[in-house]
Amino acid sequence: MTSGMSGVPAHVPGGEFSVGVEEELMLVDDADELMGAAAAPLVEAMSKAERRAGVVTGEIYVDQVELNTPVCRSAEDVWRSLRDLRALVAEQGGRVLAAGVHPTAPVGVPHIATSPRYDRIIDEYAGLLRTPTAALQVHVGLPDADTAMLAYRGLRNRLPLLRALAAGSPYWHGLDSGQATARAAIIRSYPRTTMPPLLRSWDDYVARTEALMAAAEASDHTYVWWEMRPRPLLGTLEVRVMDAVPSLATVAALTALVQGIARRAVESPDEGDLDDDMLAVNDHRAARYGLDTRVVDVDGSLRALREVAARVLAEARSVLAADRMEAPLEPLAAALAGETEPNRQRRVVAAGGMPALLADLVTRTTDLDG
Repeated sequence: MTSGMSGVPAHVPGGEFSVGVEEELMLVDDADELMGAAAAPLVEAMSKAERRAGVVTGEIYVDQVELNTPVCRSAEDVWRSLRDLRALVAEQGGRVLAAGVHPTAPVGVPHIATSPRYDRIIDEYAGLLRTPTAALQVHVGLPDADTAMLAYRGLRNRLPLLRALAAGSPYWHGLDSGQATARAAIIRSYPRTTMPPLLRSWDDYVARTEALMAAAEASDHTYVWWEMRPRPLLGTLEVRVMDAVPSLATVAALTALVQGIARRAVESPDEGDLDDDMLAVNDHRAARYGLDTRVVDVDGSLRALREVAARVLAEARSVLAADRMEAPLEPLAAALAGETEPNRQRRVVAAGGMPALLADLVTRTTDLDG
């Protein structure tokens, strides 16, 4: 395998399908609006608070906090860690809202934190940073580079499904964007944030990443922000395509699904791969319509995304059941049969206006049993 001398480090062994989550949440005031610069001392206090099963840190946006779990064996362990971390935020006086985009945040200049890394990003993005976005990022640990690339292929083919299942930001700047996830449209405007390219080996990954680093004059591989990317020094694949979601149970379910897809991809690799153009089309449709669309399946056929989701969910349940780790998946079965998150939000707004939606998102985010 390629060594760190190439500019891309070698894959460090990252475990046997362990999982970890980075959850971005927005800090809001008593009116459920973004706190802005007033959040800075609160974030500092949270970062210094006694650590439990995980770490609370700041983010590039001052009025945003990131909850980081430790390396976990299962999605149930992730749920417990995030429950403790959300409780810690509340104990420090934080009021949080989970959504890919704050529904009423105005177009403007957001409050940005400073650091050498953030300063470089701000300079490159210029005026593109206009409103905070928040993601649910799931890491899966893989033991070696070859295994990581098998998991990469399987997860890559199914990223639009994960996009649709987590989609929950139809509103931006107080208006209905028409999208299931407005966050996806914002993220697409940033450099090097495309869907991950078709790669079949670790050497393919190194070559593609080094070429991007050279073209962008990037100092290291972490400035390549594909919607899923290898993290060699962590020994993980990082899935970045999902909106932040309010329900802890849904966070655990999505984590379990990522874990199950990765395991099945290694045990029973896909026979084919979606090319880059086809994957981009699938992702656009998932971002626009959520679960209520059709996509090109891995066999080349056009299928209802709910049908694809049901099959992938069953596959993940089967592989996780071998270690009795399938239970967290159950909320996704209910989600497939019921109302989507974007449509729920539209119903809440129709009944009670935007204040009702903000209150609903905060209530669900702060429900530590949900």
